[in-house]
Amino acid sequence: MKKLQMNIRIYLLSIYFITVSLLFLSIKFNYISFDYGKLEEIVFFSIIVAITESFSYLYKSMSFTTTFAIQLAAYIIFDPFITIIISILGFSLRVLKVNGKYKHLFNTPFYGTLFNHCIIILSLISGNFFCNLLGANAKMSYDFFGLVRIFIFSSVYFITNTLIITSLYSLMTKKSFIYSFLNNARLMFITIFIMAPFGILLSLIYKGQYKYLMIILVLFPIMLARYTFSLYTQSQSKYVQTVDVLMHAMEARDKYTEGHTKRVGELSILIATELKYNQWKKDELYMAALLHDVGKIGIDDAILNKPGKLTEEEYEIIKSHPVIGYNILKDIDGMDKINFIVKHHHERYDGKGYPDNCKPDELNMEIFIIQLADSVDAMATDRPYRKTLTDERILQEVIDNRGTQFHPEVVDAYLRYLKKLGKYSGGE
Repeated sequence: MKKLQMNIRIYLLSIYFITVSLLFLSIKFNYISFDYGKLEEIVFFSIIVAITESFSYLYKSMSFTTTFAIQLAAYIIFDPFITIIISILGFSLRVLKVNGKYKHLFNTPFYGTLFNHCIIILSLISGNFFCNLLGANAKMSYDFFGLVRIFIFSSVYFITNTLIITSLYSLMTKKSFIYSFLNNARLMFITIFIMAPFGILLSLIYKGQYKYLMIILVLFPIMLARYTFSLYTQSQSKYVQTVDVLMHAMEARDKYTEGHTKRVGELSILIATELKYNQWKKDELYMAALLHDVGKIGIDDAILNKPGKLTEEEYEIIKSHPVIGYNILKDIDGMDKINFIVKHHHERYDGKGYPDNCKPDELNMEIFIIQLADSVDAMATDRPYRKTLTDERILQEVIDNRGTQFHPEVVDAYLRYLKKLGKYSGGE
């Protein structure tokens, strides 16, 4: 913990203190009863939590797990204290594969494990507190009133969980707290509406005659939901990799633009981050950036790799590559927005671009992001007819063309990014 920044250490210690204090007060004022329950039930549910946690699926900065269904079932069947014990034991027993390595209790920093335990406890205590506001002595039921209490518990649980994690993430990355929270809110509510019904179903089955057998059987659709999600994200990753390979093959034909699409994609993401884009929009933007020059496949090598300046006729042929790219991609399902960007990535903010001389209100911001990133990288790359421009010259070109070639908001976002790198000190 000594290696952590001071503000991170203070935050973690604060979470530890708040957790211990709220747990003590909850027990003292009977919001949580101090009851150990049956050992076999605790062990059974803890093992299931350990299994579901071990099968958590990590995708970029998000984590998808089916554990909440088990926690909710335990909360309905037993009481908050037993649910806390089950959750902590199960989490401690998990073995998670991250980047090809197995992560478990014995190779994870103690302060990290303790923080994760605190998240569980605070989320459960908060959910239970607000649930009790609708009837502290009421038993969990499956009528309308009971379902409302379950929904409130689930919502508060996830809001608390997300607030704690987002606060830490914002401290570590210095990104906007509100942006980070809203970025995670969609996944939070999706998880509630998917996992809460499973949790209710598990609690109903557990109260039946064959509770242990049936609860294991019902885990299969839960794990199937997780597996389906993992297949989707894997297919998305493979799709990006396939496009990347295609771009490498295309760029191999043009020695002057090798690596161009990937650099445009990376700069586009940095600009989009300044504009507070969420991860889903950034994924789509990156895909469009990788594909923006795909139409050059249809341009003759003699023109594409001409060592001198292009004639007017040859330049007109080069200018056809956005439309060629559009025609290549137009029949692919689900690519409409990306295809629109590919077709119009050479339009200008003042309406003097090509192929259609579109006005800014006819286009979307993603087009202008890629347009700026494309132009910046082109200026930073050697051409047959000129050498790479200096960073100072590129910066001046961007500023001078703000509001004419480039969208003002995109330029401002790019300048904010440069400021963070210490490469720009002026005003926007």
